[in-house]
Amino acid sequence: MRKRILGFAVGALLLTGVVAVSLDRVADAQTTSNNGEFSLQVTPSPLVATVKPGQTTELELQIRNAGTAVEELKIEPRAFRFDDATGQVSLQDTTPPDIAAWVSLSNPTFTIQPGAWFTQKVRVSLPKDSGFSYSFALVISRTKAPAKVEGRVIKGSLAVFTLINVDRPGATSKLQVVSFTASKKVYEYLPAELSVRLKNTGNTIVQPYGNIFVGRGGDPISTLKVNENKGYILPDTSRTLKTEWTEGFPVYETVTEGGKTSTKTVWNWANAADFRLGRYTAKLVAVYSDGKHDIPIEGEVSFWVIPWKILLGMFIVFLLVLVGLWSLVRKIIRGVKRIRKPKKAETTHEKSEEAHTTINNKQ
Repeated sequence: MRKRILGFAVGALLLTGVVAVSLDRVADAQTTSNNGEFSLQVTPSPLVATVKPGQTTELELQIRNAGTAVEELKIEPRAFRFDDATGQVSLQDTTPPDIAAWVSLSNPTFTIQPGAWFTQKVRVSLPKDSGFSYSFALVISRTKAPAKVEGRVIKGSLAVFTLINVDRPGATSKLQVVSFTASKKVYEYLPAELSVRLKNTGNTIVQPYGNIFVGRGGDPISTLKVNENKGYILPDTSRTLKTEWTEGFPVYETVTEGGKTSTKTVWNWANAADFRLGRYTAKLVAVYSDGKHDIPIEGEVSFWVIPWKILLGMFIVFLLVLVGLWSLVRKIIRGVKRIRKPKKAETTHEKSEEAHTTINNKQ
């Protein structure tokens, strides 16, 4: 079976599909082909719904032709696979067999004028003995142009990932924290990269969200968002969510110049109050919904920030100050001794003269 491999991580896939930025914003994908500009906007993306078995649910996709030419398009459901180890997604050329019989489209082929919107209706008719969740892609492409892979968007095509939860007895939502780690035990400067690996051990699609609180002993000094773009995790899959704590002074910054990537130290003196030194603890507090309540999940990790170059410089300066003070004290002591020696000699000479005078008087 021929597959189109989309070279992007599952975070980008489930968070945004191929073209979306978040659920409440318009998905915008643009690509070009030999026949002219191909530019579509789709909302919502991903398409997420909860449906009941034995009933027909109608969902809607709004599709806009953002190009300058008339587009003759087709839309087809396609299966995809997620590699839990690599985070890569394989988009296949066939309709998933478990949804072929119960997913239908109002207009499998359609035409959109430049600047116009088109409403595509997706009808979902689940049987009573259906499963608990389904995921597939709706691929929109030109009727006469082949779809090819080029970067994160298929050339001449656009994929909208569709996530369906089934509201039926036995549906369970369960998420566990596999690990919560920092990329290093000791950092010289921030940023500190924190990774939360979550596994969906239930049978429904879940969406976690929450915060990481970073502090040292007392109240948190920084709050970081977890899954800020509201991504989803499929059943029996794991996903790593990464975030960075960057509120420090100084900080490392990655720059790309002339095609080469390097790291430089940035000294923004406006952030001097954010100088970091010592042991810090990051606490994960997140939740996900089981359909009725928010279920909390927690984790904790500690790491050190030791700006050793700054500390070494301060130690050297301290030593130099001590050496300078000691040299100054020694000079003062020597000066005092020099002043006292002439006085002592003068006193001895006076006593000698007095003794000589006394002897002469006796004679």
